[in-house]
Parts: sequence; C-alpha cells; structure tokens
Amino acid sequence: MISSVVFTSGYPTRLRGIGRRRLAFNDRINVLFGPNGSGKTTILKTLAAASGCGRGGWSDGRRPEPLPYGVKVERDAQPVFYQDCYRDSEKSFVGVDYLEAHAYLRSTGEKRIGLVNELVDDIEGRLRSRKLGRNERPTLLLDEVDNHVGFAGQSILWGDLFGRLSKRYQIIISTHSIFPVLLRRNSSLRQDNIVVLAERYAEICVLELGKAIKRFNATNALGIG
Repeated sequence: MISSVVFTSGYPTRLRGIGRRRLAFNDRINVLFGPNGSGKTTILKTLAAASGCGRGGWSDGRRPEPLPYGVKVERDAQPVFYQDCYRDSEKSFVGVDYLEAHAYLRSTGEKRIGLVNELVDDIEGRLRSRKLGRNERPTLLLDEVDNHVGFAGQSILWGDLFGRLSKRYQIIISTHSIFPVLLRRNSSLRQDNIVVLAERYAEICVLELGKAIKRFNATNALGIG
C-alpha cells in the first residue's frame, strides 16, 4: 500500500494544489481531483516511479526510478500497477463506450450487481499478467481512467465499479470529473478519500453542471433539439 507522498523540492512544490503538504492515502479509494495542470498526473507518475513501474504495468520488484525533484513516498512492499488511461484508452479498464453500449448495466437490484461483477471479473482478467499472492493487496494507479467514459456511464464507474474493485485493491485515481465527489461514500464499508488539488473546483463544477441541466430543460420545454 502507498500511504503518502510529500514533495520536498522542484517544480511540484510550486504547484498550488501540491506544495509541500503531505498527501495521505487510505487503503481503498483515493481520488486526485482537480482541473488540468493542477498536478494530478505529476503525483501519479511520481508514485509509479517510486514503486518501480513508471513506464506502466506491474512493479514486480523493479527498482525506483530517479526523479528530477525531491520527494518522499511512504509505501510497503505490496505490488503496484500503473496505467496512463488517457494515453492508452483502448487498453483501459473500461473499453471505449462500453458502459453506454451495455445499457442493461443501468438496471437495478441483483441483476445490476451481477453484471457489475462480470465487468470487474473481465477487468481483473486483463490484470492477470501477474499472478497475485493470496494475501497481496496491490495498488492500482490510474491516470484519468474515466476520460473516454460518457456522462451516462460515470455513475456506474464511480458508484459501483471502483467500490467493487477496492475490496481487493488500493486505488489511486486522477480525474477532473465531478462524479466521484457527487457519489462519494463515507461508511464502515467504503470511505472515499478525495484529494482536492484546486480550491473551489468542486463548487465550480457543480455550479456549471446545474447551469447545463437548466439549459437542457429549458430547451426541451421549447421543443428544440
């Protein structure tokens, strides 16, 4: 598990959302939330390099890679998997338009749970280039995993899929989507850690989303579109 990261020198310390503060992670779901340029990718690439998987894939005991700035990463010896999902969207956990194309995933009750579990099994099947030990709890570092997922699929991704995966993996994800904030869970079963990298960004996103919904409703009322 990766417990925390602190940048001690170099350009990350000059980013307003990062600076020299200690960024702590829990053992379930951690979301690096902020706009482009706030430091989300810098944090993930740093964690990947420090874990020995900076070029993608599993760490598999590889040595940490040198970085052009000072940083301290607290982590144990558990395996780490890194993927730049923005760059490799075709190979990402959720294929392009998968959630939109499979509308039945938006059903309710046991059917929905079963279908989400099927999707999780498919995802884990693609991770099995490395055989995991019985007591291992790996970390998944995912850079903008939802970048290519449409609006309708976001609720499934953040509301169900990551919660199911977090039972077996520590997850650290970067995003500028408002959905993980809107669907945040804080219970004995699931506690989502939202690491905010830009002040008032969530407030701005919710405000703009509300404006868009009002515009959509007004357009429909006039019979336009």
